[in-house]
Formats: sequence, structure tokens, C-alpha cells
Amino acid sequence: MKWSIFFSNIFIHVAVMSLFLTVFFFTVASGQEKAIVENQVNFIMDEFVGNTLGPLSESDKEPIKIKLNKKMDAAKEDLKSADKDVENQNNKTVKKAFMFVGIVVAIVAVITIIMGFYFKWNHTYLKFLLSSAIAGLIFVGITETLFLFLIAKGYYSVDPNRIKKHIVDKLLDNEVDKSCK
Repeated sequence: MKWSIFFSNIFIHVAVMSLFLTVFFFTVASGQEKAIVENQVNFIMDEFVGNTLGPLSESDKEPIKIKLNKKMDAAKEDLKSADKDVENQNNKTVKKAFMFVGIVVAIVAVITIIMGFYFKWNHTYLKFLLSSAIAGLIFVGITETLFLFLIAKGYYSVDPNRIKKHIVDKLLDNEVDKSCK
């Protein structure tokens, strides 16, 4: 095999995989990752409420519920602003990612076209490059999808005890601060 075909095949695979992974992340993976994070947060909160607040009597829980509800009501406007900030940042990130992938694909296309003309490739080489890229894309697509839906969803990336400790520390810090005033 000619070295020009070998290197073009690598360049094309990089471009195709970059495009696929970008589209896959912003369509399929981001939704699945959002569900994974929500499940982890719910797990941590259930653990926190069940283990930390569970032993408390209802009369002890009531003031905590009232304080939390007041804080959440007060934070609603801040949360709307934060949601808008997140949406704007995500839109910028999507644009930047597709700009990057567009540049990579354009550079690879130009290099491949130049190499094809310079080395006078025949149609057999072009068919090889195209079929190789499609086969690689299919296998990577299947692997990414199976990994995301079968393995990644069961992985807990956060330590529930560390989060609970942080929440308790924050609650205690806030109580100390209020009592000192």
C-alpha cells in the first residue's frame, strides 16, 4: 500500500471520528449523561435525607424543612439566572465544538484531495478510503452507544459520603455564622 493512502486513511478516520463523537455527544450522550447526573444526585440526596435526617423526630425535621423551603423560594430567581447562564455557556460550547470539527474536516478534505491529485490515486484507493471510514464509524458508533447505555449509566463518579459531609459542613457553617451575628 502506498504511504499516501496509509496517512490519508488515518487523517480521514480522525476527521470522521471527530465529527461522529461531536454529534454523538451533543445529541445522544449529553441527554444520557444528564440522566446519569440526576440519578446520582437523587441517590446522594436520598442517602443524605435517609441517613442524616432520618433519625430526627418530626418536630426536629420541621424547622429544617421550613428553612430549606425559604432558602429555595429565595433562590428561585438566582436559579433562573443560573439556568440562563448555563444555557448560554452550553450554546457557546456547541458552536466552538462544531467550529473546531468543521476546521478539522476541511483541513483533512483539502489534504486528501491534494494527495489524491498529487499521487494520482485511482478509484480503488478512493473506495478503500471511503469503505474503511464507514466501517470504522460503524464499529466506533456501536461501541460508544453500548458503553454509554450499558456501562457508564451504572458508574457513580461521586462519593456520597463526601457530598453528605460537605452539605453538613455547609449547614453547620451557616448556623455558626448566623449565631455569631
